[in-house]
Amino acid sequence: MTKTRVSLTEVAYVAPADELERQVAEVLAGVLEVDRVGRLDTLYDLGGASIDAIRICARIERDLGHLAEPVWLLDQDELHAFVDRFRAVDG
Repeated sequence: MTKTRVSLTEVAYVAPADELERQVAEVLAGVLEVDRVGRLDTLYDLGGASIDAIRICARIERDLGHLAEPVWLLDQDELHAFVDRFRAVDG
């Protein structure tokens, strides 16, 4: 059953800023079973845990072709900060 983002966080929704943020937001939403994920949403606010970070990063690598380490998501848990972290690695 998909949860609504509004039921999990009080942070105002801010849409992903570009295509890569949108794609990563879709991965997070799918793994966390949330209706949508905004660029200021955090893994923790949306009910995620370390095992979810592993699943999310595996899907990003498989589906999007970007290296994504779970520790990056655990440390930089807002969507935009996480995406910026693996963009830096991709160069």
